[in-house]
Amino acid sequence: MAAIYSLFIINKSGGLIFYKDYGSAGRMDTNDSLRLASLWHSMHAISQQLSPTTGCSGIELLQADTFDLHCFQSLTVSQTTQRKGKKQYGTKIFVVCEPSTLHMEGLLKVIYELYTDYVLKNPFYEMEMPIRCELFDVNLSQAIQKDRVPLLGR
Repeated sequence: MAAIYSLFIINKSGGLIFYKDYGSAGRMDTNDSLRLASLWHSMHAISQQLSPTTGCSGIELLQADTFDLHCFQSLTVSQTTQRKGKKQYGTKIFVVCEPSTLHMEGLLKVIYELYTDYVLKNPFYEMEMPIRCELFDVNLSQAIQKDRVPLLGR
């Protein structure tokens, strides 16, 4: 069993639209979480440009001694980018968790499905704005519990 420390959702412009802290050590204030989201968005974009292979979608896993950072990035295809043959990436979801946590890719995809179902389909949600949706919060908590990932500091 492994623990999730925090969850971030970043819009395609690099703005933090959702942050949930699950009891990580050294809790971050709002400014720190905004800074971290912006930094990750920038590092992700730079990694795409520095990659020696074409078609790199950015960093998916960052491993450190005390945590792992898993990232899922949605693919958005507009008619303009489709005609040009380019991929355009959109929302990024990343989880900071204990090192060597398994099955995080599956959990990130479930979180993205919840995001599309409860946030994007919400008629009152404005695109690119912070997420304030009770149904998303409730279903997110259930999904994390269902995957038997214990949360710290609940």
